[in-house]
Amino acid sequence: MKGNKETTNEHRAYCISLFNRYIAKKKMTAISTIELQGVFNHLFENGTAFNTLRGTHNAAKMIFAYAKETGLIEMNPAEAAFVPKKKMTLEEITTEETAKLYLETDELKEFLNYVDKHRNNMYRTLIYSIAFTGMRPGEAVALKYEDVDLEKKVIHINKTVYAKKSVRGDFELTPPKTFGSIRSVDIDYIVVEKLKQLYQWHKDREWIKSDFIFGDKEGIPPTVKMLNQTVRRLGANTDIKKQFRTYILRHTHISLLAEAGVDLNFIMNRVGHKNSDTTTKIYLHVTSGMRAVATEKMYDKFTELLKN
Repeated sequence: MKGNKETTNEHRAYCISLFNRYIAKKKMTAISTIELQGVFNHLFENGTAFNTLRGTHNAAKMIFAYAKETGLIEMNPAEAAFVPKKKMTLEEITTEETAKLYLETDELKEFLNYVDKHRNNMYRTLIYSIAFTGMRPGEAVALKYEDVDLEKKVIHINKTVYAKKSVRGDFELTPPKTFGSIRSVDIDYIVVEKLKQLYQWHKDREWIKSDFIFGDKEGIPPTVKMLNQTVRRLGANTDIKKQFRTYILRHTHISLLAEAGVDLNFIMNRVGHKNSDTTTKIYLHVTSGMRAVATEKMYDKFTELLKN
């Protein structure tokens, strides 16, 4: 559809084809909300991903809305239908699988130790920036000098990089993933100093040939795939048995905020999430451990009081 990213159009086309498997041979006037709900329930029970379920529901609403607008039907049966969503269990919150999504503090230190040894200052700064802000990889790569206010220590996130074939230089700047992804993120002195050093590093080499902060000697930023490969190679040098990709840095930022006692809603806003199972899962996983420690300390204190 016009105005959408190509990946969005491809996903929507897939959702429509998935939906058509159930209703293609039926008359629109004969399709009820109950029947549609049965379709969504069946997809859910067969393990369809939540994003695909939601996309199928949205596609159905659009199709029936058009039919209503053109007078084919009187009511949109998809409006009252809903997307089934699996509730997280206590086991899922505390599972070891959740812990694999992010790096513990000591693991982050170990990883950053290898990052500091990387010969390319641009990649070093890019990795630090994602880990200490929670930006999506595409948002970080898309940053321009005009998006950063080092005096006020703020990064303004308003775009992302879209590259269908992951070819260097073959990309376009598009709006972020969602409206909630447009945000301003406070940064600490570590990121500020890293960005200042990178600017000077580029200036010394006369590499400032574009507005992109993370541009190479020709001013072209790396692809997300190139960044992922760098993170994976650096992670392979450590003794950490986790899957290294760029998103582990974003998830680590979420875990650090949770460990610091930051409110979940604030974390959601900072990382540009309106609703995210992954963010919630990491938050609950980290804070459940903190509550256990706090409870143990509380019992020790009560025991000490009773002895006296």
